Amino acid sequence: MGDESKYRISLRGRIFRALMGLRCLSPEGMAEYARANTAFYEKFYEGHATYDFDNLPVLHKKAIKNVSPYDLLSRPFRDKVVLYAESTGSSGSPTPSFLTELEFKAAAMMARMSPYSSMMKEIFRENRTCINGLAMEFTIAGLSFMDLLKSLGGLVANVGSRSTLGTPERIARAIARLKPAIIACMPVDFLSWMRIVKEDYPGEYPEVLRNLKGLVSTAELCAGSRRRAIEKEFGITHVDTYACVEGFFTIPCPCGEKHIPDIYHTELFDSRMNPLPKYGRGRICFTNLAKKSSPLVRYLLDDTVTISRSSCPHGFRTGIVPHGRYELGVSIGGTSLNVEDFEQEIFKHGLFGGYEVKISDKSLTVTLEKYSDARVPIKAISEGLAAKFGLHATVKPVRFGTITRYREVRDKKPLLRLIDGRKSSTQNIPEYL
Repeated sequence: MGDESKYRISLRGRIFRALMGLRCLSPEGMAEYARANTAFYEKFYEGHATYDFDNLPVLHKKAIKNVSPYDLLSRPFRDKVVLYAESTGSSGSPTPSFLTELEFKAAAMMARMSPYSSMMKEIFRENRTCINGLAMEFTIAGLSFMDLLKSLGGLVANVGSRSTLGTPERIARAIARLKPAIIACMPVDFLSWMRIVKEDYPGEYPEVLRNLKGLVSTAELCAGSRRRAIEKEFGITHVDTYACVEGFFTIPCPCGEKHIPDIYHTELFDSRMNPLPKYGRGRICFTNLAKKSSPLVRYLLDDTVTISRSSCPHGFRTGIVPHGRYELGVSIGGTSLNVEDFEQEIFKHGLFGGYEVKISDKSLTVTLEKYSDARVPIKAISEGLAAKFGLHATVKPVRFGTITRYREVRDKKPLLRLIDGRKSSTQNIPEYL
């Protein structure tokens, strides 16, 4: 990422950070607001005192599976909301969210709190062209990142990456022609498109690389080692963001961490939904203390994360590491593990495409797609996995495209990377995965 002195939080970002806290209610205040102003929480909190926040029921996705989205819409905001969004529902029922114009714009304003925003503005002084390949459908990601890139000075080409009109080959053609400075998309899409550019437009590929300065990604778990491997392979800065249905944007930072904005009150729970300390590893539940149009109170996002104190030089004090969907996690030797734990170890040894980890009682079998021309260090990877997880590891390299159908339109997220074949498996894999 280079000299960290080139990164700074803009004045607008600092002002927004200071003012953001003024819009926040207390956790108890937001719970009472939700109860008083939405049909759903009025019923959900029946018999509960909202001032006793820690004993309020946790909001599981299944609790709103068959509820009308309008029951979650705050009555004072019925004539003020302008956008409706849903989560992908990639491992459960989609969660609805309404947004006012200000709430939608807040994503772009929050992005200015990241020290990366100054870097991107400098990039746009030389080349303003961006490719935004995030889905423009039910989720808010595509619209939010378009607005973010525009607000920083970018010229944005939106490509419908989940559309049969925006096939990977057509998007690769656009990249070869436009030669963007920034691409926003999921990491798996970025690797796919760049491979097609290299194969189909070999004469343009070197100039594409010279112009490309950054990847902004979200919607797919990406361990720190994988992010760094992408940076090294393409000579770019990779800004990875952790988000959810309503724009739960963490603040990505050059210090290497993702930071939790002050508008979020977070809680951690164990496998049995017993509360855990504020810092540590567990299932994450959050309350947005500022968003009133369709409040989410004690909402179980249900990823496994680690929350920790931070000594970030840019002044952030809380860091978060997402490890993967809780229901897709595994237990080895009594330790709860998830996708990020394996990915962090694998990508220490280079850049790969898709991968799959099969777990049996005594061994791991890891299938890795070769991406770069470099030799796959099979011995180093297998020994590293064995040392970390205490199981014999076999690594099988395959050509890129064996797992990642990189010339086909994707119809789902690449969530299922761990397959636990043991009788003791606790994985709860949705049928469509």
